[in-house]
Amino acid sequence: MYKGAQIITEPVGKEGDLMILNWGVQHPASGPMRIKVWLDGETIVKVENDPGYVTRNLEKILEYRSWENAVVNVERICFIDDLGTILNWALAVEKLAEVEVPKNVQYFRVILAEVGRIVSHLIGVGSMFGALGVATPMMWVLALREYYLDFLEHYSGYRISTASIVPGGVRFEPTKEDFALLKKAIEETEKRWDEYKELFKDNPTLVERYKGVGVISKDLVYRLGLRGPVARASGVDYDYRKIYPYSSYEDFEFNVVVKEEGDAYARFLVVLEEIEESVKIIKQALEGMPEGDKWKVRMPKKIKAGEAYSAVEWARGGMEYFVVSDGGTGPYRVKISAPSFMNIWALEHVAPGHKLADLATIFASLYICHGDLDR
Repeated sequence: MYKGAQIITEPVGKEGDLMILNWGVQHPASGPMRIKVWLDGETIVKVENDPGYVTRNLEKILEYRSWENAVVNVERICFIDDLGTILNWALAVEKLAEVEVPKNVQYFRVILAEVGRIVSHLIGVGSMFGALGVATPMMWVLALREYYLDFLEHYSGYRISTASIVPGGVRFEPTKEDFALLKKAIEETEKRWDEYKELFKDNPTLVERYKGVGVISKDLVYRLGLRGPVARASGVDYDYRKIYPYSSYEDFEFNVVVKEEGDAYARFLVVLEEIEESVKIIKQALEGMPEGDKWKVRMPKKIKAGEAYSAVEWARGGMEYFVVSDGGTGPYRVKISAPSFMNIWALEHVAPGHKLADLATIFASLYICHGDLDR
């Protein structure tokens, strides 16, 4: 475990009759935080989160970027769903510049955002199985994810970190071949999904290890400001796409998936079932795509002094930006409020009383992207 330039080779300590276990830090890409766990035998007594081991100072770095070049930094908040983060950036900058993009661009942005959500949720479902050592379902969803990455690669040239959405529009005009690959991804999802869903929901290992584990009450959701699937699994019906529609989301029919149980299994089901809703949205956007041949409007190099707030329903929950311009070619200040940083604190409240073996499943069900813990 890394602490500064030192390697801690003794992860276990003692405090009275309790054992102290350092869970993490792991590889910088997959686990740049420590979770300090106090144990009485195998029972968790206390948990303390310790993020910040790979702080990137992203908010400060953005002050030295132009409005468009900042996209490549913003999308690295979390590479698993970069499309939601860059959509929010584009919306904030366009609000500052008082620019509105054409309807066809708004629809295509919705398509990209929902593809990003599907890609992220498929990894999420796979990771929740992976935390149990159940590899086959994880391989199935990762194989399905490849069809969506093929679409992104054909459209942008990249499978992840695509920089596809920029202030003023989208990077490229989509082609017939792009849409054909997307439709193939949708077809493959619909062909397999009913069978996958039933197999996943009834998987005996997952049901045994997730049901009744890590219960988050609705009151705790409100007290900690939890977001996204974590909040909706505890009965909080809140989704920015419905409450504060952006990019023409008001044009689409879809359900906000809400569960009442609040346990790890409910969080798994919300992520699983939201994939179907994203497929519905993409199909509607493809069928109702407005005509238009303009995919990017001209943005001013300098944006007048002012400030803008923008929020989107990212895969892991509400992602909020507050951006300030001083009249220059890039942001003067940026503040990012990301869902994983909010949701991780639930672990300290719900893990005590569980067995150490349950810690991995609770953590996986919180659906954390480590990238937005260290901004």
